[in-house]
Amino acid sequence: MTVLVVGAVNTDLVIETAHIAAPGETVIAARSSTGHGGKGGNQATAVARLGGACTLAARVGAGFDPASLPGVDTSALVHDAAPTGLAVVLVAADGENAITVVPGANANLAPADIRLPPGPPGVVLASLEVPLPAVAAAARLARAAGWRVVLNPAPAVALPPALLADVDVLVPNEHELAVLGSPADLLAAGVGAVVVTLGAAGCRVHRPGGTTTVPAHPVHAVDTTGAGDAFCAALAWALDTGRPLDEAVRLACVAGALATRAVGARAALPAAADLSRAASSAGR
Repeated sequence: MTVLVVGAVNTDLVIETAHIAAPGETVIAARSSTGHGGKGGNQATAVARLGGACTLAARVGAGFDPASLPGVDTSALVHDAAPTGLAVVLVAADGENAITVVPGANANLAPADIRLPPGPPGVVLASLEVPLPAVAAAARLARAAGWRVVLNPAPAVALPPALLADVDVLVPNEHELAVLGSPADLLAAGVGAVVVTLGAAGCRVHRPGGTTTVPAHPVHAVDTTGAGDAFCAALAWALDTGRPLDEAVRLACVAGALATRAVGARAALPAAADLSRAASSAGR
């Protein structure tokens, strides 16, 4: 089986500072660096790091380096005349971040660009840094072919009912959930489960049969930029390997925590052995 990731590929400009500047405030940064990012690129890299088979559907422009996606099948990438997307990532001393994205080629991803990889049904993992029609097309194709769909609705926009009905697991954070509606309404619209990430408080899993809370994995967070992408990737990977949702969510919480151990969205993404050791030590 495989995970098809549908999402953005960016170049990240990471700026480390004592705190995130308030409107009108000027802050002197400690340092800056350039790295690879975009939710699609991050999530695909995270799946591959875990040892999963992963294909990335995205649009990239000039300057894209295929070596930035180790272990990822890049045959579904479309090369675009627009530049590769750019993200400016501000990282505060407490590990919190603020991100501004220039979409570039990501804005041109179209439904015609989406194809399911050959082979048995797997999992589609999509996010919303690319146009909604492309995401909806991926979910529709997946549903028709017996694949499962995990949607990370970031950045959040109102989602059409037809797309919600195709989603098996919706993974918003609290801010995104405020845009999308209540878990009860989302479940009523046809979403299979709503997994709300809560940062250091773990996550809540809402299903028609009730709600459960999964605690966060304890870690000293250096940079939380890649935590959500690592969480979603581990969730999709675990589901693709046949694990039930409860176990997949527990592993995702551990993966999200481990990804915060270094500066950069991909710097601390765990391998499967790292994830297994950490999960075992935490009794998961």
